[in-house]
Amino acid sequence: MKYDIKINKLPKSGVEIEVSLPADLLDGARKKAIAGFSAAIEVDGFRKGHVPENVVIERAGEGRILEEAADILLKEHFPKIVGQEKFDILGSPKISITKLALGNPVEFKASFAVLPIFELPDYKKIATSNKQLASREEPKAEDREINEVLLQIRKNKAHLDYHKNNPEDKSHDHSGIELEKEENLPPLNDELAKSAGNFKNLDELKEKVKQNIIEDKKHREAEKRRANIMEELVKSTELEVPDVLIESEISKSLAQMKDDIARIGGKWEDYLTHTKKTEDDLKKDLRDSSEKKAKIQLIFNKIAEAEKLEPNKEILEQEIKHIKEHYKDANEQSARIYVSSVLLNQEVLKLLEQ
Repeated sequence: MKYDIKINKLPKSGVEIEVSLPADLLDGARKKAIAGFSAAIEVDGFRKGHVPENVVIERAGEGRILEEAADILLKEHFPKIVGQEKFDILGSPKISITKLALGNPVEFKASFAVLPIFELPDYKKIATSNKQLASREEPKAEDREINEVLLQIRKNKAHLDYHKNNPEDKSHDHSGIELEKEENLPPLNDELAKSAGNFKNLDELKEKVKQNIIEDKKHREAEKRRANIMEELVKSTELEVPDVLIESEISKSLAQMKDDIARIGGKWEDYLTHTKKTEDDLKKDLRDSSEKKAKIQLIFNKIAEAEKLEPNKEILEQEIKHIKEHYKDANEQSARIYVSSVLLNQEVLKLLEQ
């Protein structure tokens, strides 16, 4: 059937619809409701499901039966209305019955957020411009940087040797300043290199340190380029982010914070006391960054759609298997959605970095 709907657009990609369903639909749903109550209630002298209609109405009450009938109508027809209008609903809709009486159309309102419609900026041009601004010089490891790492290796070795030779000392401060004096540090030689990671000699250790520094600089440069691209995409895209997506990102960030604190043996309540903030305060602090994350995700999703990108299926299945092995209670569908999103974002970033 064709539904008669009034559609009102709300801010931040919100929609409110007003719907009127024919009265005869309520009659049919009422009969289903009565049958349901008949199967559930117990009345002396009657078998379940065979209780007379008048007895069911007397026991359950006409108001309760109509409410159940309305619920039956909504469950049956609301999804069809969504399909007719092609709404991409985000989150859970809020539905309220505005008119419910026998012999009259059933009227209700529903409000919800939908996937925003927006135009992508020239994302390839943005990515290319960002790449042109990046340094064309290969990163180098300065002698100073290499020496700093080698010094830290010597300090770590000094602490390890101290505890090895003094197992009764369980403290962590144990005259650390004295230990880290140059005269108390192990010499920088082949023996140190071998103990630091089974390197053949000091030259091999230095080369590894050098390569690690270079790789770290490359990684930080790549992260900087990605951040610049995303920042420019956000600035260049006119898009109001629905609150439901912002709240979702806030919840993710809070969950991550709680997980990080629990991992190091801390308590969430102690963290709140230490920061002198409530959870609501933290949610306010996270709102701007969460809105930006949600906006970036919407942009990435649309780029992936435009470029027909898909997550790597082999990696996806490997990650799902890994999650199921380590988190027995994890919901596979939720995990699949999350991993798919992460992998798809990686594909978008690869495209933008080409």
